[in-house]
Amino acid sequence: MREIRRATDVEHPPGHVDGRLFSDPEHPTVLVTDFDVPGYLAQARGRIVVDAASLDLSAETARDLGFLWRLENSALAETRAMLASWTANEARITAFVTAWGYERYWLARALRDLLDAGGFDRSAPRAQTLSTRLRGVWVERGLPIVAPVLGGAVKEPITAGQMARLALQEGALQVAEQALLPRLTGEASRVVAEVVDRRDEIVRFFRTEAAARITRSRPEAVLARAHLGWPWAPLRVVGVPDPEETVALASLFSDGADRRALTASDAEIGGLLPGDPQPSVVQVRAALRAQRRVTGRARRRARTRHRGDSSGVLRGLRSAVRVGSGNGV
Repeated sequence: MREIRRATDVEHPPGHVDGRLFSDPEHPTVLVTDFDVPGYLAQARGRIVVDAASLDLSAETARDLGFLWRLENSALAETRAMLASWTANEARITAFVTAWGYERYWLARALRDLLDAGGFDRSAPRAQTLSTRLRGVWVERGLPIVAPVLGGAVKEPITAGQMARLALQEGALQVAEQALLPRLTGEASRVVAEVVDRRDEIVRFFRTEAAARITRSRPEAVLARAHLGWPWAPLRVVGVPDPEETVALASLFSDGADRRALTASDAEIGGLLPGDPQPSVVQVRAALRAQRRVTGRARRRARTRHRGDSSGVLRGLRSAVRVGSGNGV
């Protein structure tokens, strides 16, 4: 009779622990939510064609659209930051990210086509602070080295933090694009409305994944909360501020209804975490305060110049009166 091998004698493939691949025994091998990843992959949508002949954009609207385009165009950088860590072991996430990157490319391309058709410059001003340049160096050179090490040490819980970040980022970007819609007409309105609509499934995936992880274990909730803390901000390219961030955000979220929509978006994930973090709201409020300070300084300078001009006119009148008196007029 052949000897029956006990479970403890089984030789598991490399990377497996007690029959489980890249997972804690308390959790299933792969976290499965109700989001249909195969269905999303099968229905990934391509290019949004832009009719350049029907386009009408103001310079201010084009500036805000350019800011949103640069955020849309950051998908590759976001993907690199995510897949350089433990999250690359999550089969459903890596499968989703394949189509997500494809769709994000075409969303960014649609905004780019609008700007190009209108003859507007897509690039941001080059002026950057030292801290911004250092952050850029970190993203380009430091992050690819540190992320795998940190992810390997923290392992599975780090995925909850990354899903929480992307849930807030995608939600905030959708609200920002929605806020721009009332200022658009014709073809520009149609294209941006399509971009907003296509983002629905993207937002739902990241919110679903983040919520499932946050609510199933304390370590994942703690990591998610840490990921949403300062200095990270959702409406930035891997945390690097855009030179036009302040003026664009102040313009996009000048209306209270749009700010309330942003608060509701952040609360979808923030409400599941201690302290109800709302990093998108914090970022926009900071931009509004900064823009008010800029506007206030400009007004004070204008008043100072006006007073100076008025004083000059008054001195001229006094001088004329003195000259007239001296001539016996």
